[in-house]
Order: sequence, then C-alpha cells, then structure tokens
Amino acid sequence: MLPIRPYLDLASALDRAEFVARHRGHFLLKRPSGSAQPKENDFGFATVAIQINVDPFAAEWRIVPVAKRPSNPFPDRLTVGRATNCDVVLRVPFVSKVHAHILMKSDGTMALHDNKPSNFTFHNQRKVAPDATEKLEIGDSVGFGSLEFEFVDGGRLYDVLRREVKVEGT
Repeated sequence: MLPIRPYLDLASALDRAEFVARHRGHFLLKRPSGSAQPKENDFGFATVAIQINVDPFAAEWRIVPVAKRPSNPFPDRLTVGRATNCDVVLRVPFVSKVHAHILMKSDGTMALHDNKPSNFTFHNQRKVAPDATEKLEIGDSVGFGSLEFEFVDGGRLYDVLRREVKVEGT
C-alpha cells in the first residue's frame, strides 16, 4: 500500500485529463476509518497482546495500484493477498497469502473472486460466498479481512483526491 501524497501532488498540479492519462489503470483506495489502533513506540521484549484483525492504517489514506506483475502467467486474473508474489500485495496478518482474485473478463469488465480466505472477502459491505465471483464496478467497496477499499479508476481517483483528501501541509 502506497502513501497518498505523490498522487495528491499530481492531482493538485494536473488537470483531470492529464492525471487520467498518467493513471489509466485501476486502484484500491483506502480511506481513513477513524478507529486507529494505538502503536507501540518503544522496543522491548515484553509480550504484548494485540488484535490482529484491526486495520493498522485506520487513520491514513492509502492507494494500491491494481496491476499485473510481469511474472504473472495468467492473462485474465490478478492475485490479491499477503504473499510477496501476488499482483496486489497487502502485507497485513489477517489477509491470506492468496486472498482473492480480480478477474478481467473478455468484455472489458472486472470481477472479484473469493479464494476461500480465513478472514473473508467483502463486496459492497457483504461477505462474498466462498469461491464465488462478484462483478466489480468503479465506486464499489471491496474488503479483505478488516481492510476496506473503494475500487477506482484514474478519473474517480482524481475526483476523490481533489474533493476529499486533506493532508497536513496542503
């Protein structure tokens, strides 16, 4: 997951058409949820109980490009998961190694496919049935465990950045 600042800077400097020309793909956009888990600043050897199914980026905006890795052998699918060889990598403990797939259909549409993870896949705030597929549209809510994103394209990303994001120092 990437910080939002570089995208925000571009959205501030470019008009919508220029921004979209640079960012033609799709993205998962994570908004702040307002329920940040306190972080420990001190290093120590004491055992600390933490809740692993809590969004560690709850107070932050984040962006995840939805893009195929060159080494991906499947022409019609992207993998989403914790494993470093996934196309969309979400390095948090409650996301399965291969949590879900984003399928690219021959008609140009996209779909979200649940890969039977232990912490569920969500589409528009509903659990996706194990091994089921849901059609994805721009603006849909997509969740992997407790991480919730909006599925956006370059145009929708630009609109959100210009209207909604307030970052210190801007």
